[in-house]
Order: sequence, then structure tokens, then C-alpha cells
Amino acid sequence: MQDLLSVPCWFLGTNAPKGYYSRFDKIFCVKSDGKVFLLKGGPGTGKSTMLKKIASVLAEKGLSTELVFCSADTDSLDAVITSDGKFAFADATLPHAYEPKYPGTSEIPVSLWDCWDEKKLWKEKEEIIRLFDENRRLHEEARRYISAASGLLDQAAKLGLDSVFPEKVEKTAKRICMREFGRKNSQRGTEKQRFLSAITDKGIFFHKNTPKILCDKIYLIDDDAGAVSRIFMSTVRKYALEHGLDIITCTCPIFPQEKIEHIFIPALRLGFMTDNRRHKIDIVPYRIIHARRFADFKKYSANKIKIRFALRSAKNLIDQAVNCTKEAKLVHNELEKIYINATDFKKVDEKFEKIIKSI
Repeated sequence: MQDLLSVPCWFLGTNAPKGYYSRFDKIFCVKSDGKVFLLKGGPGTGKSTMLKKIASVLAEKGLSTELVFCSADTDSLDAVITSDGKFAFADATLPHAYEPKYPGTSEIPVSLWDCWDEKKLWKEKEEIIRLFDENRRLHEEARRYISAASGLLDQAAKLGLDSVFPEKVEKTAKRICMREFGRKNSQRGTEKQRFLSAITDKGIFFHKNTPKILCDKIYLIDDDAGAVSRIFMSTVRKYALEHGLDIITCTCPIFPQEKIEHIFIPALRLGFMTDNRRHKIDIVPYRIIHARRFADFKKYSANKIKIRFALRSAKNLIDQAVNCTKEAKLVHNELEKIYINATDFKKVDEKFEKIIKSI
């Protein structure tokens, strides 16, 4: 597989307060002239291995790619996407199921189910059901911890918002945008949605090399409470799209529909990132913007103890979610052993060769 130091890596799905949140439906534009291959199969049937082989073949052909990893197992690939958007290859099974919207066109299902020895799986039926149920239970438990943490983090952000001058944040963000973006283009920019981090069995996992690959200049917003960064990033997004710039927006895995953590503008080699105690960013930034510069210090002093309590409590809950995810990973490993023993990998390799010929 390609050297991960040279390839943008992301997540497209994550455990979130209201359940598993997936952006796999955004992986490919079905109305383009390319193809998306949807791999269908159980755990241990070779989907991730096939995706790694595909990534290597695409690299040999000189095609640049993006790699999407699994938030439940950060060593496992969930998708490979060519940077031009022409081809995508994805694990299309639960929890990030992807069904063709226009069957028979550019969406090509690839079934690995017929590579199983059904008799072997039938003998393990009770154990398979037990392990799947236990895996789901642990992930549901993790989501309850994440949901509780989200309430505390939201409270910290509201207390933080009460302690800052929003118009100052907007003014600073706009000034930077006007300096960096240049003239407006006639067309509105496009937006890709990704996750740069996720709550995983290894903690809050952050694809730290991706920003270094995409950017030469990064503005870092240092903001524990999360109030200033929300205003700042929303302003950057607005002006970037209005200027006709194509952007990659990365939202927070705990607030996947509302809180922008990072924005990358590949054409300008420019990034805007949020730094906090939950995920410290190991990058030398062009400039650090401290949230405290926008604070009403009298109000912040009154709220400081409450904010710190909320953040500390949220961290403890996230740690519990990580522990549940670790346990779920061990259960999933047991499932993989059963399916590996029942899978004919010669047939899987034949499916791989067929995919490669059709590219």
C-alpha cells in the first residue's frame, strides 16, 4: 500500500451521540463518468485487504488517492478514493451500508458472500449471533458515553460563547480570509466533508500527517471551550465558498452536523485548524489565534470553573467510550477468526482481479 506519509487519510464514519454517523453517501458523485465499487461481505472476508491492494495498484498507475480508515479499527481500510473523484472503492456493509441509488450504472456491487463456506458458518451460528450482539451492545454503550460527553461539551461552549465578543471573532476571521483568498471567482466553491479524527479503540485518533500533506500554511485556533472556533470556522467556510474555493470541511465527531473543527483549501495549500486539550495538534503553525484574545475577562472568570468542570467530566466520559470501543474491537477480532476460517480467499482474489481489469 502507499506510504501513509504521502497520502491524505480520513474517516468517513464515527460513533456519535445519536448513533453511528456516516458520510459514505458523499464518497462519490453517481452522476459523474466514473465508477464506485461497493464491497459486500462479513468481517474477516478480505474487504480491507482488497482495498489495500487496490490502493497499491492505483499508486502504481500514477493515480493519487485518499484513504479512509475505520473508526472501530484504525488499522483497517474502509475506502479508497482517487483524488480526481473518478473512482471509489468502499466497504459498503454495516454500519456504513451503501446501497446503489441507480443500479446498473456507475455503482457496482461486489459480493464476497459467495466466497463463504456456508456449512462452516452454520456450525458457528450461535457463536456468531452472540458475538455480533455483544459487539453492537458495546458500541451502543460507547455512544451513550459520547452522548453524555456531548452535553457537557455543549454546555462548555455555551458558557464560552457568553464570555466572548462574537463580532471580534468574525472580524478577525474575515480579515484573514480577505488577505488569503484574493479575488472572488464567479462560481461558488464546492465542499467535501470528512472527519480528520474519531473516537477509536486507541483513544481520540487524529490523522496528523494529512494537514502536512495538504497545507504549507496553517492557522491554528487554540480554543478549549469550543465557542470561538465555531464562529471562526463558520466564517472561514462562508467566505471560502463565496470566493469560489473548493474546500474540505472536517467536523467534530461528537458534533458531526454542526461543529466545524478544520477547513482545508488544497488549491491555496492553506488550512485552518482547531487545537484543544482533547486533541493536541503536532504541527508548527503559520499563526496561532488564542481564543482568550476575544474574551470578556470578567465574564470568563465567572464561568471558568464551570467550563473546566464540564471539560474534565466530558474527558472522563470519552475515556469510557474508548474502553467500550476497545472491548468491541476484541469481540470483532473473534468474529473475524470465524469468517476467515470459512472464506475461500482464492475466490476473493478473483474478485480483486476482476475489479482491477475494469478500471
